[in-house]
Amino acid sequence: MEIYGSNLISGKHVLLRDPQPADVDAFIHMQSNGEWRQFDAPWEGFRTSFSNEEERRYRVQFQEDLHKEKPVPRKFAVIATLTGEPIGSVNRYIHSNAWIVGISIWPDDCLNKGLGSEALKLWIDYLFSQSDIYRLGLDTWSFNPRMIHVAEKMGFIHEGTQRGMQFWQDKWLDLVHFGMLRTEWENLILSSSQNQLVNAIEDQRR
Repeated sequence: MEIYGSNLISGKHVLLRDPQPADVDAFIHMQSNGEWRQFDAPWEGFRTSFSNEEERRYRVQFQEDLHKEKPVPRKFAVIATLTGEPIGSVNRYIHSNAWIVGISIWPDDCLNKGLGSEALKLWIDYLFSQSDIYRLGLDTWSFNPRMIHVAEKMGFIHEGTQRGMQFWQDKWLDLVHFGMLRTEWENLILSSSQNQLVNAIEDQRR
């Protein structure tokens, strides 16, 4: 795991970093484009475009936010390709004594390629390694099986389902809760390290 400068942590295909001035165009574009919006509280409505004045204000605010002091660990990070192209974001917010995490992949052609899974894994590792937080939570809706699969793949434990929490498109949706404790994350790290050691030994024997 590598943590440095405005790049927070890097993986094989994506990295997490702070927003940069050149990202503003991608942020504006993603707010009115992409399949991701269909799973991010779509009942609150979709933005379809910016007026000239709205875009001007957004660009000014974006640049001002870049200069604000950032906490460690971050509350928000850009998901970028290794060449620096922004393709999504991760965030966290406080709920009681835990943090709830979220992720969005913006371009449709970046979906179903494992990029979101890698980014979420990096975010989990970053948050646990840069804090003493004991619990991370992840909530999603029953109409988002892709996110449910990713949560389970990352090692989150299904902790319960609140049925019929939101009515959308003639259906009642369930709110699905996942959680991961620091001890569970540490066991995952240990297991991964052991598997890497075993694979390395087997490679030497071949």
